[in-house]
Amino acid sequence: MSGITIRQALTLGLHVRNRDRELPNLSKEIRYRVWWAITTTERTLGVMTGRSTSFLHSDCSVPLPLPLEEQSVLANNDSYDTPAVQQLRSPRTEESWSRDVTTSTPSSVSSKAGPMLPLSSRSSTGRAAPIAPNNGMFFLYSSKLNVMVDEILRGLYRPAIMSHSWAEVQGIILGFQRKAEGWRSGLPVVFDFTKSQRDQEFIRQRICLGCLYYSTLIIIHRPCVCKLDEKIPNETDVGKAIDRKSAATCVDAARSMVDLLPNKPDPVELYRISPWWCMVHHLMQAVTILFLEMSYRTTHCPDSTDAIFASAEKAVGWLQSMSTQDMAANRAWRLSSEMFVKVAPKIGRRINERLKWPGQFDEDLSMQSLLHAPTTTGNSGSFPMMPDGQAFPSWEPPIFTSYDDYLRRNDAFATDLQWPQPPDQ
Repeated sequence: MSGITIRQALTLGLHVRNRDRELPNLSKEIRYRVWWAITTTERTLGVMTGRSTSFLHSDCSVPLPLPLEEQSVLANNDSYDTPAVQQLRSPRTEESWSRDVTTSTPSSVSSKAGPMLPLSSRSSTGRAAPIAPNNGMFFLYSSKLNVMVDEILRGLYRPAIMSHSWAEVQGIILGFQRKAEGWRSGLPVVFDFTKSQRDQEFIRQRICLGCLYYSTLIIIHRPCVCKLDEKIPNETDVGKAIDRKSAATCVDAARSMVDLLPNKPDPVELYRISPWWCMVHHLMQAVTILFLEMSYRTTHCPDSTDAIFASAEKAVGWLQSMSTQDMAANRAWRLSSEMFVKVAPKIGRRINERLKWPGQFDEDLSMQSLLHAPTTTGNSGSFPMMPDGQAFPSWEPPIFTSYDDYLRRNDAFATDLQWPQPPDQ
């Protein structure tokens, strides 16, 4: 559906700047926001499934969305024609957005939404009019980071990168790291997810931006979380230091993503204040990095073994609590629990029994149960006896694709289907 939507949008020309002078500015802005909404969804699905997107950002000339609240703008159709709003669409302002968000100090003036932001417009009197934080501002910052994710995927994970030397790849990683840090440093105070804040109005926006930022760091530094000593012989000391620091940054990003969540799992509250549509993906992203580092016996972070294990336990605990109402979380809990049992002994730890998947068996025990199970002999050999109408053991569910996690199993695999009968001759 996402691919079809992108193609329909390309057919309508939503990917290019609209220069129709007869079209109201509000209609143009709505088209811009529709494009950024569907491309954000496409990029998110691309990261979740590991597949490339169906468009290139370099082929698009559509400007970034304005940092204005949609509800207030739609209530007054003429608000987009004011000089203050048109100043935001000036070439100089849009160029600063595409390059980087300003990092000047926020104003001390406050409003109901929180402190004023460094990003500002020009009023009709020519004086600077700071823009208060709003959902439109959040949409602007998340869109910028999504564009960066697209650049990272095409810069680090395309097949042509294999022709580059590892030193060149390290340069690309450091370049993307600087861009990500620049994006975070330009965040308004009310959207800063690295600080504890009492403001609850924008808590959802902070967690969304935090998950997206730490996910971006994981994507940037993931190539260094491995045993590079075996793959790159005779590497210089400077190169090894970059590898270790990059791997540690990746692990720290995974831990920071888990730290965004409360210590006590509460799925209902989590769905209220977080990006519920991709929260399982973000948790599994963090869990994968933590388990990978544990499998290497925390080589890159030897002083953080206890913290890594605690973060892994917390993440698996959240997946367990979410599994009662979410099929995707249920499957994620099963996979992470099975992997946790295998990697925990590598750092001298054992997984808590309450985090284990209910159908989890020791390998020796499960093999003995199969060898001593009652069998039925036929022309094809001996097989364990199963209940009538059941072809597989009850603890082994069928394999589903990533998209099947969002469907009910009864819908995906109907049990009452019958072959059509041939007509009577």
